[in-house]
Amino acid sequence: MTIDIAVERFHSAHQLLGRHLRPSPLIELDRVASVAGHAIMVKAECLQPTGSFKVRGALHVLGGLSQDERRRGVIAYSTGNHAQAVAMAARRFGTSAVIVMSPDAPKPKIKTTRDLGAEILMAEPSSAARRTLAEQIAHERGLKLVPPFDDADVITGQGTIAVELTQQIADAAAVLVPIGGGGLISGIAAALKQLKPAIRILGVEPELENDAAQSFRAGQLVALPGPSASSADAIKVQKLGDLTFPLIQRHVDDVVTVTEEQIAHAMRVALASGRLWLEPAGAVALAAALAFGGLADRRAPLVAIGSGGNVDLARAHALIQAASQGD
Repeated sequence: MTIDIAVERFHSAHQLLGRHLRPSPLIELDRVASVAGHAIMVKAECLQPTGSFKVRGALHVLGGLSQDERRRGVIAYSTGNHAQAVAMAARRFGTSAVIVMSPDAPKPKIKTTRDLGAEILMAEPSSAARRTLAEQIAHERGLKLVPPFDDADVITGQGTIAVELTQQIADAAAVLVPIGGGGLISGIAAALKQLKPAIRILGVEPELENDAAQSFRAGQLVALPGPSASSADAIKVQKLGDLTFPLIQRHVDDVVTVTEEQIAHAMRVALASGRLWLEPAGAVALAAALAFGGLADRRAPLVAIGSGGNVDLARAHALIQAASQGD
């Protein structure tokens, strides 16, 4: 299924979100460059309320609900970041939220979602199982389903990042974006290719969770049989969406993968050179930016989307320490 999102919709969403969020900062890393010599900047979505970009899509969807839909409540499915975002947006707009999660989700993300007032239900640990249960309960209870990525309003909300970028920087050699289900990159790409069509857009995912890279190369959707062992739990989605994949095909220039070691190293670099706390999924774009060897013109920087920072101290320390020992 193919959708078109006009640039005016992204601007309208940006105005709506401006009543609830401040623009995330664009931070240049100290004494850090790509393999090819580009300066690297991080769009710090990890500093958003609930600690990730997901709050954009959630606020955009819930901000457009009718009074009847708010009265009945909403439901979402997520391993953590979308869960927290929908729970927070529901509280902001005075409605109730049910979130379908999995027992393998990080415990701090489950706790935060519950603390924000959401009812939590557990499904088997796969994106397909979470979606199936959420759709079933939405039908039974008459709740508004807020998908984590495969929804035009969610995609439009995430695409407001591109609007902010054009206000923060004159040019970029490339923008690197994490890929899970594809909502973030399809929104950014659809908006940015209308606003600044010359900027290259690269998707990034863990080598262990490479369904998007396979799909991009094959020209058709490829699904993984189940979640991998990647540390990047927030983007462990085994298949791109029916809406997001065509947008990626149309607007994204390439999809690359990074190793677990590169992800952990990028977490350390973000902390040491940018004072930024990134979770593994939030560090994949930076990992690819550090390894980036293309483009002869080094005058423009690379922009890595630091999509989230929801990782507990002990886990982050273990990952970063392992990366440090490998250097």
